Amino acid sequence: MNILSLIISNLYIIVIWLCFNITIIVHAFNNDNVVLGFIPSEIETHGINESCSHLHNKNSYQIKKFKIDIGNDKNKNSITSLFSKFAKYIVGQSEEEQNNNQNQNFIALEQPFEVVYQCDCDDIYCERIKDSFEKVPGYFTSALDIYSAIKIRLNIFSFSQSEKRKNSTALAITSPPPYIILKDSENGWPFSYPYTLIKQLNTNIKIQYDSNITDYDINIDINTDQMMNDKYFTSMLAHEILHGMGIYYIIKPLSKMIPDFEFSPELIMPPIDYNVYENEEGILKEIKTFLPPSIYEKNFINLEKLIKNKDSNDTSNFVSPDYYLFNEDYYLAFRDLKLKYYIHQPMIDDSEKTQLQQFNETLFHWKGYSIAHNFYKSATSENGIGFLTNEGDIIKLQTYNNEYSGDFFHVSTPYHCESISKCSIEDETDHHLLKYGPNFVMLSKYYVFDMTVEEKIEAFAPNNRYGLLGDGIVHMLTTMGWTERNSTRNNKNYIVLNSEELENLQIVGPVHPNTIELKLDHNQSLFSLISSDSNISFQYTPLKCIILTLVLTIIFLF
Repeated sequence: MNILSLIISNLYIIVIWLCFNITIIVHAFNNDNVVLGFIPSEIETHGINESCSHLHNKNSYQIKKFKIDIGNDKNKNSITSLFSKFAKYIVGQSEEEQNNNQNQNFIALEQPFEVVYQCDCDDIYCERIKDSFEKVPGYFTSALDIYSAIKIRLNIFSFSQSEKRKNSTALAITSPPPYIILKDSENGWPFSYPYTLIKQLNTNIKIQYDSNITDYDINIDINTDQMMNDKYFTSMLAHEILHGMGIYYIIKPLSKMIPDFEFSPELIMPPIDYNVYENEEGILKEIKTFLPPSIYEKNFINLEKLIKNKDSNDTSNFVSPDYYLFNEDYYLAFRDLKLKYYIHQPMIDDSEKTQLQQFNETLFHWKGYSIAHNFYKSATSENGIGFLTNEGDIIKLQTYNNEYSGDFFHVSTPYHCESISKCSIEDETDHHLLKYGPNFVMLSKYYVFDMTVEEKIEAFAPNNRYGLLGDGIVHMLTTMGWTERNSTRNNKNYIVLNSEELENLQIVGPVHPNTIELKLDHNQSLFSLISSDSNISFQYTPLKCIILTLVLTIIFLF
């Protein structure tokens, strides 16, 4: 009897212990620590009469976090919008898989793009796009080593006959890939990276699409209404892909990220993490926290300041950290600006007005406030913003005097334009005779559709080493982390950050620890050089926690 009681007693303890371990494992699979990511706004692209721009409308927010709970239903109370169909990801792998992932032999692909054509139109339009795309991969592989294929879907249809796009007159609208927050070393600074680039990097956590769904890194909608009789769209397709590879910015006026709350349009902020819900009282916005800017924006420099100083007392060919547009104070918005506000739109009571007032006061006393405001000034000056590459190139980005266009995800035209909508020289000159410069593929407009890429290269950029992709464009990409053709691969080990890690991040050292030497010839002024010629929430399993509980169980049983 005593033996039977002892067995029953031990069996009861074993069952309790197993239940405890199962609880820990279940908690691990539902851990709230999530990798931070988001989908930027779409890019609407027009022809010569209008510039490429962000797609703004009342139902699509500039930055919207997308959240994935694998195996769970979507929150039925959340508002759907233009960006509500988000990609699912699986995150997490064993330590052995992590080591294999970091040490695998990366081989450059001959075909770097996996393309799917969705044609809801006359065959003639679809065939034009297919013919135009044929040469696109070759221009990229001649300039870059791409190790993991980029998945692209080209949707070719009449916008006027589409419910989704019926109000758009664009030639193309591109949905960029999701952005995920990484740091490039244990003590590195966090930045937001496009998933197309992350696929080429060593990361401590494997990030991939859920095997149960089919999704794409870059979606491009092409409007047959605007194709007319034109045949050559190779440059346009390459341009949109380059946006998806990271030549794209995610900082925005706060008034655009959170509209209708009367924030100053002159305050340019890092992306903001917020959720939008619908309840019985209307639309509720949960304003959570700011997120790090993109790796593209890390390299923005103040051209006006650089030109002024180089023309006066600074005769060195080095760019010091003082010339970068953003510094540590700005980048630390995610840590220094403590947010957690719940505000209806429109506001329903005085308590919400008080929260909004607190938010404004917090911003005003933030160390990076003047930087956020001064960036607006640079963005409204024709010689305001440049991109500094690791090779010492300065690529002037598109801005206009006294107008905030948000156009600095494009290379500047090598001639003066009065505004985003008016450019007298283009109105008065045969477009075949304009000098577009070697980086013409990333100008803010599409020109001369009656010329092949080869004809454009011969006319505008005969000295380009890589043809369609000018040296400046290639160096912008390699500065962000891509690998130039036949060069040493970027072997940094990147760390994917979850929300808790970002909040408690300990950073050692400055954002820009090294000075970069400019590429200047003896007879070349700086000004001539730069005048244009020149939140996904991923959930992952804390594997160590699971292994520990299983080991303890085995020890207890035996």
